Amino acid sequence: MNFNQVNSLEMETEDHYRKKANVYRTSPEYGKMISLYPILETSIKDCKDENLVT
Repeated sequence: MNFNQVNSLEMETEDHYRKKANVYRTSPEYGKMISLYPILETSIKDCKDENLVT
């Protein structure tokens, strides 16, 4: 973690957050969470193509 940015009020770029999300979705922890909560997997699939941020 870059502690110099912790005190900054500036947000990272959208690309930065997309990359972080991709890393998270391919992590073993995410796979385990999805397998433990099948309703979560269904909800994620239902929202996959939604434009949630404008």
